[in-house]
Amino acid sequence: MPKKPKKTLCYRLALDLGTTSLGWAMLRLRPGEDGKLQPCGIVRAGVRIFSDGRDHGEKGNPSLAVTRRNARAMRRRRDRLLRRKARMMQQLIDLGFFPQDAVERKRLELLNPYELRARGLDAALTPGEFARALFHINQRRGFKSNRRTDKGADEKEAGALKTAIKELRERMAQEGARTVGEWLWQRCQ
Repeated sequence: MPKKPKKTLCYRLALDLGTTSLGWAMLRLRPGEDGKLQPCGIVRAGVRIFSDGRDHGEKGNPSLAVTRRNARAMRRRRDRLLRRKARMMQQLIDLGFFPQDAVERKRLELLNPYELRARGLDAALTPGEFARALFHINQRRGFKSNRRTDKGADEKEAGALKTAIKELRERMAQEGARTVGEWLWQRCQ
């Protein structure tokens, strides 16, 4: 008995990619009158809906990556601070300002850096005292941002900062302080 020829089944997968969904359908095909394959039925269909990656809170739907980015920025800022302090400490040790012994360096931490900064204006400091004052300035230093976004910062904040700086300079002049370190030492007494 001769074998019947196998009927070939053909299928087509149709996809619909959206911003928050993926639709799909499996279509059965059969040859049409012109010999081309034509859809003749739906085998299965479905949709997968997923979140759009935004927080639908009150603040204008920010990306969920914002919190991760902010946490990463804080970690990097902290890491840079620690690396800068370690480099500075090692340089001061290598140049002979700080002692090699960790216990002796710990003793220098007990010195008031503001007193050293004020005294250093008029008298020579020992290398350890100088290093302690310099390391303190390094720890407390600020930075001037060069980001373009900061240039367009809120004018009220920029004006308030400039006003505060001006007032501080005036108070320092009234109290006879030559530097911020000396002014802070006068306030500590």
